[in-house]
This record gives sequence, C-alpha cells and structure tokens, in this order.
Amino acid sequence: MKTFLKTLGTLLVIFACILTVQAQDSKPAQPQPGDLDFASKATASNNFELQTASIALSKSQNPNIKQYAQMITDDHTAAGNELSTIVKNKNWQLSTSDDQNYKSMIDQLNHADTASFDRIYTDLMVKSHQDAISLFKDASTGTAITDADLKKFATDKIPAFEKHLDQIKNMQPSDPSISDMHITPNAPSPAVKNKVLKPTLK
Repeated sequence: MKTFLKTLGTLLVIFACILTVQAQDSKPAQPQPGDLDFASKATASNNFELQTASIALSKSQNPNIKQYAQMITDDHTAAGNELSTIVKNKNWQLSTSDDQNYKSMIDQLNHADTASFDRIYTDLMVKSHQDAISLFKDASTGTAITDADLKKFATDKIPAFEKHLDQIKNMQPSDPSISDMHITPNAPSPAVKNKVLKPTLK
C-alpha cells in the first residue's frame, strides 16, 4: 500500500510539472526592448505614410502624385495590418511617442499651398522612405530584434519601400510644377534640392 501511494504521489508530481510547463509554453513570449522599439517606430512611420497619402489624394492636382499616393495607401495599409496582427497576437503594448516626431511634417503638408504642395510632398516622401529603409534594414540584419516574426516582417517589406523611394525620386520636381513627370522606377534620381523637415526616429 505504501509503495502504491508513493508511486501515485510521484505521478501526481510529474503531472503537475507537465501542466506547469504547458502553461508556460502557452504564454506569449516576452518582447525584448529592441522588438518593441522597432514595432513602435515602424507603426509610427507607417501611419505617417498613410496620413500624408490621404492629404495628397485630397490636395494634389497632379494625377501622377495621386497615383503614387494611392499606391502608398494600398501598400502601407497592408503593411500596417500585418504589423498590427503580429503585435496583437503577441499581446504587446506599443509606445505612441514616436507619432509626435511626424506631427510638424503633417502640419506642414496640411498648410502647403497648391503651388508648393507637390514639391513638399515628394521631398517628405524621399526623406521618410530613406529613414524607413534604414530602420527596416537595421531590424532585418541587426541584433536588436529577437522576435522571428518581426524580423521576417522587416525583411519582407524592404523591397517595396525601395520601390516607393525610387518612384518618388523620379517624380521629385526641380521646380513647383511636375505635370510632365511620370513614375519611372529605373530612371536616375535627381538630387534633393528642397529642404523639408526630416522625421526623427529615436
């Protein structure tokens, strides 16, 4: 009888250990600071692209700018949904402080007059995409990001962002009128001549 009770007790202890391990495995992995930092910055950057595209669709008089803004809307809506799903599935809480980095540029675009709007928008898009590509490349190849899903997301999005940058560079005007410009991704890119506020991703 004693042997039976001893065996039963051992089995119960083993069973309890198994349940504890399973419970621990079912919990979402705790994010590293680098994971949360990238996810927050990427979300803010993506939201900025969507906001500026919406303004461009409303204010620009140029069909090529509107075509580009619609592409940005489509691509960044998909990217935002993908990133949001990753964050939601992991129960992460992101900081929204990075959104403030873009507020002055949104205001700048909202208050731009018709004559200067397309120049300001294209300059902002060049700057923001250069920074986004740098951010995503660091996440893809660096050591700060430990989450595999987040690293894959960053890697997968780089080609699309590079395409966006190539296209907007070729639309960047040397004067306020760009009515004759077209989206030609493989053409050489003109130099940036007009200064605009640059997003700061810290």
